Amino acid sequence: MLGMFSFLPPVGFYAFAGTALAGTWWLHNLVVQAGEPADTRIFVVGGILAFLCAFLGYQKSLEEREEKNRPRVSSDEVMQKLAPAETGRKDRSLDVPPPSAHGPADDTPLGRLRARSRPESETLEF
Repeated sequence: MLGMFSFLPPVGFYAFAGTALAGTWWLHNLVVQAGEPADTRIFVVGGILAFLCAFLGYQKSLEEREEKNRPRVSSDEVMQKLAPAETGRKDRSLDVPPPSAHGPADDTPLGRLRARSRPESETLEF
């Protein structure tokens, strides 16, 4: 039933539930004459129908809330876009740091200070 009326918002299902209850009351008043004992089968069928409609409205509201909270892009898709394509061999150009990552030039005050703070083994260049 939810698939058949999936175009309805949750309020539409609640309206169907109210209509089922009102129809049950109207049908009871139509069938049962004044002064006769009430037939409970009408109320049972109408109550079950109204309960199902209300439950479907609640289920639809839960589905809409879950869909609204779902991220548009999964974390796996993001990681696939950020990671380089797997070719089966390593790409050496990705392992080399950019030239700006080496720090200040040696002839600047910060470069001289940095050269003094390093141990001798690190200052040797090959």
